[in-house]
Amino acid sequence: MSFSHELVVPEEGLPFKIFLFEGREGNYHREKHWHRSIEIFAVCRGSLRFYLEDRLWDLSEDEFMIVNSNEVHAIDSPDPNETVVLQIPLKMFENYFTGEQFIWFTHEPGKRDERFMALIKELYQVHCEKGCGYDMKLKSIFYNIMYLLVKDYRLTEVDEGFMRKNRNLTRLSSITSYMKDNYAGDLSLEEIARIFGYSPTYLSRMFQKYAGITFKSYLQSVRLGYAVKDLESGRYSVTEAALRNGFSGSKALARAFRKKYGMLPSEYKKKG
Repeated sequence: MSFSHELVVPEEGLPFKIFLFEGREGNYHREKHWHRSIEIFAVCRGSLRFYLEDRLWDLSEDEFMIVNSNEVHAIDSPDPNETVVLQIPLKMFENYFTGEQFIWFTHEPGKRDERFMALIKELYQVHCEKGCGYDMKLKSIFYNIMYLLVKDYRLTEVDEGFMRKNRNLTRLSSITSYMKDNYAGDLSLEEIARIFGYSPTYLSRMFQKYAGITFKSYLQSVRLGYAVKDLESGRYSVTEAALRNGFSGSKALARAFRKKYGMLPSEYKKKG
């Protein structure tokens, strides 16, 4: 199991980001990850399967899922689909926080809200067409969506456990961002704990309790992700890809690679 913290950046000149889900061709799995932004998946055609924390949700056509800030989630897309993804920075909701930088939306994918879905579809269509005055039209539709979110889907009474987990995942986001910037170096639990002012034992517990993975597994997943990109580029040998990305050598990369992909890096290169 691996996960990552995803950095969401809005489109230039707009307070949001909208696009078609990358798993639209099917046979796709997005592993566990989280981000500070609110994310909405609106299925226009086909279906998706969501894993939120320890729950499974199946989405069918004209259903949507609201993913909260710092909510660990994974997505299965076994079949072709057309899903619009809308990402909204957390700061857009600052006037509606129910705690310190905290807001929580309900999950009701079984409830078909025709008005909400229609707005998401219209937002994406206007974004694609880019007609005269489209930026003003986009913002008009977007703020209608924001209105429905805070009026119909926001929970005003939230368990303290959710707020505590949110605070800890926010702290972990800073740590995992640092690890992504320095993954090729000699990172250790002790060194990261020292940099961020934690004891190694406490930091280890934070990873396990709030993100559901060990520090070591997370670091290896980051390194493996970059090693795969090097192999796909065709510019590096297996040994070079291993050493460039923090592995001790080709054998260490091969062990991690086989565990995740069921094949050796050399087999993956040939397949590509």
